[in-house]
Amino acid sequence: MKFKFEPYRLILAAFMLVCAAGTAAAVVISTHSPAGCVFPGTNQWQSYTTTFGEDHDYASSVSKMSFTTYNGLVWGGTATSLVTVDNRTGLMWVTNMVDAGVPNTSSSTWEGAITLCEGLNYAGFTDWRLPNIRELVSIVDFSLYSPAINTNYFLNTHNTSLDYYWSSSTASNSISNAFFIKFYDGLTSNSGGKSVSNYVICVRGGP
Repeated sequence: MKFKFEPYRLILAAFMLVCAAGTAAAVVISTHSPAGCVFPGTNQWQSYTTTFGEDHDYASSVSKMSFTTYNGLVWGGTATSLVTVDNRTGLMWVTNMVDAGVPNTSSSTWEGAITLCEGLNYAGFTDWRLPNIRELVSIVDFSLYSPAINTNYFLNTHNTSLDYYWSSSTASNSISNAFFIKFYDGLTSNSGGKSVSNYVICVRGGP
């Protein structure tokens, strides 16, 4: 029988292996298993028009936002060291940066933000890091506005139109800038000079 080369089968097989490996890694690293390889949804479950094709019409219940708060005491942290786990991605976030020793009025330069998260010892973990821009976007709730984030799981989040949070992602068009996000409306931009001071949230784990 003549063998027929079908590249798409190799691509599909590779994707499945990556998904499986990523899920296994998430269980080990973040102590929580994400729901497979589902791309995080925007949480827009309301229809804004009668025209079919908007976000709401393709929303999947599997990708719906789902968070769980854990007490870090379980892993050797203090009784107030709360962490928020994204049940879709497996990422673990610091629930309240104030509890992690970062004053509510404190902001940092880009390098300062990286250093802060890398040096954080919180909730029994020391492998915290500054999230990349996609990870930050994954916790934006696009069904909300001012703030566009669930403050039940992300406490003391700054969310005015002038409050920005650093990501670890550098702007490729200007390496002196980095991407940041506003939890006021979910806006992202790469126009932030790295010497400017913005707010910080730390993350760990994930696929």
